[in-house]
Formats: sequence, C-alpha cells, structure tokens
Amino acid sequence: MALKYAMRKAITDKADVYSYGVLLLKIGSGKSNSKTQENQRNDYILNKACVLHSEQMLLNLVDTNMSGDCNKKQALKMLDLAVKCINQSPTLRPTMFEILSELEQISNFNTPSPSAWFLSSLVLSKWFME
Repeated sequence: MALKYAMRKAITDKADVYSYGVLLLKIGSGKSNSKTQENQRNDYILNKACVLHSEQMLLNLVDTNMSGDCNKKQALKMLDLAVKCINQSPTLRPTMFEILSELEQISNFNTPSPSAWFLSSLVLSKWFME
C-alpha cells in the first residue's frame, strides 16, 4: 500500500503505480510484503528488493518454486520494473503507460514458454490500463 493511501492523503496515479510495483514483487517472489520467522525480525520484501537491486542480485528474489521454469532475462526486467514502481519519490516512478510498454517489450523476448507469473502480471497490467 502506498504511504499516501495509508496516511489518508490524496490518491494519485503514482500511488497506484507504487501498489502495482508491490504486486509485481509479490508475484515474482511468491512472498507477501512482510514475513515473520521465529527468532528473526520482519523480512520486508520491499526492503529486500531494494537491497538486492543495489547489489545487482535481483534474481535472488525470484520464487524458488519457479526459478527453473522462468526466463531469467524476463524475470530480471520485470523485477527491475517493480523496483522502479516502488521508488520513494513518486516523480521518479513510471506511469502505467510506461509500465505497460515495458511489460510488452519484456513479453516480446523469444522464449518457448513464458512463466505463469509473468503472464499474470501482463494480464493485470492491461486490466489496470482499461
């Protein structure tokens, strides 16, 4: 959920982009936003994604149940897009049109069978644009 929404401020298109980025991260990682494990602090997917992005290890975020079935270039580009969407500065987030364009470019890679999580994110992006 975008911070502005949680603080009951005006909702903007950029807040929707933030939420969509969170959704992309959830789809790609197979994890919820916050997961508490015994004797450990909360592991927030947003923080983890930003750290892995800065370390150029974003592929480590891909759901281990799907890692063998997915195209790594597609996964990396989709997760990179998700990180752009959750940028703390709303002005630096892409527009939904830019997101759709990038997802369409990602889907045009020559691959024998795109992963289910990628297809679901593409379907959701078209739903948001209508």
